[in-house]
Parts: sequence; C-alpha cells; structure tokens
Amino acid sequence: MNIIRVFMMVLVCWALTGFFVSAEDTDDSGIHNFTDESMPEDFSRENEVLNQVTPARIITGDEAKNCDTRLVLIGTTGGISWYPETDRASSSSVLIVNDSWYIIDMGQGSAAKLSEALNYGDFMDTPEGRVETGSSTFLAHANALFFTHLHQDHTADYPSFLLIGAGAGLGTKRDPDTGKTVYVPLKVFGPANRGTLEADKTNFSARGGQVIYTDSSNPDLITPTPGTRQMTDLIWQAFAQGINDVTLDDGYPDHRSLIEVHEIGGTESGDIPFPGIVVDPNSDSCPEMDPFEVYQDDNVRVTATLVDHHQVFPSIAYRFNTKDGSVVFSSDTGPDTKGNLQKLADGADILLHEVIDRAWIDLKFGTPVPGSQMDALKTHMLTSHTANDVVGSVAESCNVTTLVLNHIVPGNTPYAHLLVAENDFPGEVIIGEDFMEIGLTRDTD
Repeated sequence: MNIIRVFMMVLVCWALTGFFVSAEDTDDSGIHNFTDESMPEDFSRENEVLNQVTPARIITGDEAKNCDTRLVLIGTTGGISWYPETDRASSSSVLIVNDSWYIIDMGQGSAAKLSEALNYGDFMDTPEGRVETGSSTFLAHANALFFTHLHQDHTADYPSFLLIGAGAGLGTKRDPDTGKTVYVPLKVFGPANRGTLEADKTNFSARGGQVIYTDSSNPDLITPTPGTRQMTDLIWQAFAQGINDVTLDDGYPDHRSLIEVHEIGGTESGDIPFPGIVVDPNSDSCPEMDPFEVYQDDNVRVTATLVDHHQVFPSIAYRFNTKDGSVVFSSDTGPDTKGNLQKLADGADILLHEVIDRAWIDLKFGTPVPGSQMDALKTHMLTSHTANDVVGSVAESCNVTTLVLNHIVPGNTPYAHLLVAENDFPGEVIIGEDFMEIGLTRDTD
C-alpha cells in the first residue's frame, strides 16, 4: 500500500511540473509566443474560392467525429433563466478545424459541458484503479473565443472559463519544434464599450431602480457600459484573492497573460473598427454594412457584421470560412438586419440561427392592450428575436444549404413547434442539441 501511495504522489508531481512552463523554458517575461517562422501560413485565397463555388457535404451522427472540420454544439438554449424539463446549457459552440478550436460564446452551464464534450484526458491502469496521467490541458486546443454580444446568456460562464481554464491548458501550446509547453495567449474577440447607456424604455429609474456603474480610480473607466476588455479586467479584480493565492503559492501562471482581448468597435491597438460607419446605438443599432474581417489564421478566416438585437449594441454575427466549408453564427437578432446577415451568410453551408417559440410568447404575454407597456414588450420580443415561423424564410433569404436551430427559447420548446421552420426553407433543418456534432467535408473526386 505504501508503494502505491508513493507511486500516486509521483504521478501528481509529474502532472504539475509537466503542465506549467518552467523558468528555463521561457524568456525574461515568462511568456513564449510562436514566431512567424514557426506558425503555418494564413488561410489561403484558394480556400476562399472553394467556399464560394464548392458546397460542403454535411455529416451528422458518429461519422461527424471523423471530419477534419466539425461543429460541436455545447449549449443550445438562451435567455436569462433556467427552464424546467430540459438540460440544455445556454449559448455556446465550438468549431473544430484540424484539431484547433474556435469557441463562440460562453453562456450559463457551458463551461462544464465544454469539458464534458471535449476533455478526453489520458489514463493508465494502476492496482487501485484508473488514474489520469497528468493535469488536463485540453484547452490548449483553443485558438480563439468570440462573443456575439454581452448578454448574460452568452457570457455567464466566461469567468469559469478563465479561472478554471488556467489549470486546464488555457493560453498554452506545445511547441512543434521543441516539444515544450509555451504560452500563446488565447485571442478573445467581443464587443467594445457601447459608448452610451441604453434609453430607459421601462421607466426603470422612475420606479426607483439604480443603474450599475463600474468602479475605478481612473475616471475614464467608470462606465455603465463596459466592453469585453473591461469586463475581463473586472473578472480578474473580483477573483483577485483566489488568483493571487494559486499564483503565489501553487505555481500557476499569471492568469492575465493567458488571453489577449481584441474589441470589435474598439479603438485600442489590435481592435477591429466598424467599417467607416458612425453609429448611434440608441437610434440605429444595426446600420446597413458590408461584412468586415475580424480574424484569420491557417485554419479559418472570420468575418462579421452587425445584426438587430434592438438596444443591444453591438450584436455581432460571425462567418467562419474553412477549407471544408463555411459556418455562420447569427447572434441574437430579429429577422430584419437590413440585409447584413444575408450579405454575410450568402452561400454558406451552415447557418446556426437563434429561434424563439411564438406560441410561448403568446402564452406568456397574452393579447395585451394596444399601445400598452406589455404590448411594447411583446413586440420587442418578436422583433429583437426570430420566431420559429419566420426563421426558415430568413435562412432561405441567406442562400444557405443547412439551417441549424440554436439558442432555442424556451429550452423546452416542443420539436413540432421548431419543425415549422421547414415550411419556408428548402434545405435541411437540424434542431440543435447539446453535444451534437456536425461535420463538414468536400467531395474532391
């Protein structure tokens, strides 16, 4: 028994030292980045042409796991609530291309499901049972995280992802030349500061409500509308005690060095500005525009546009072009985006689109008095989201081959209500489920 205990202690020590980068493996800053020479070439123009002229073959079921490019649905409901009689997590997906991961949103419940779906681990048999051979580093596969907008049902598990991810390979890679673990910060893309507070359409202040502001010794950082960068900084501050303990006492890396935030609509170095448009989010949160580039590497080229989630600004739809096909994420949006979503999604293989059940809205709100506050709220729900009897025609106008229903509200919507999307869409309709995998490939014969 003593020999087994010693063996187990050796395994634990080996796991910890194998995960963390030693001082001799790093430069003076303690962080390694891949050089231009060690990184593969960017996504090629040849792949862009393929996306335009060669449709992908969509594969579902167990065979999807064999595809170089596949979409993994982590959380498929939405809304700031939990729904009975369903175990769906809130909005989150992973696009896997050549074993590199691109994560879209981190809604409530998605962090644990991300691990459940993709954290395989390595194990060995011992006299006392199966033992993991080292600390999990599964998040080393993640290249980038993209937020569509900053509502809670798309961001609530972001703190968990950052805080627990620091012990699961976040912001690290295995150097292909040396075999050593190096720090390569995960790129995080998301909305910048909104710039101005939403209009008070519910008489919140008159009813005694108090708008929440950030707190800072820097007056420039006191705001009711923080963007992705400041949201991230505030997470570090909120959990400072625990972070400081594990870095000073347990040898964990500097958490802040594990990610690199780029804001869409921001003005700092590395941010992505909107394409030459001056936006007043309180009068027009979705001006007409052409898609603009957000990111590219050797696996993907990511473009984006604004969609209409009413006062939520910005609400960003993304398109991922890969060698095997293209996937579009609608974000939360009403059906009318002034053609923005149609321009972005034109010819895509998969459109992952939000959906809300009109029957549930009718039951929830009834038939309110025209012009009343309840009537305005019901109208808002149906115009800032896309109803099940409309989403099919939206997908048809986007000229896509496959529609995947996602961000299903409520999460317990009957399948029969969702299948009405087939009435107005000539392609395949897939009802998203947590852990569903959808592969993309091209027939080259």
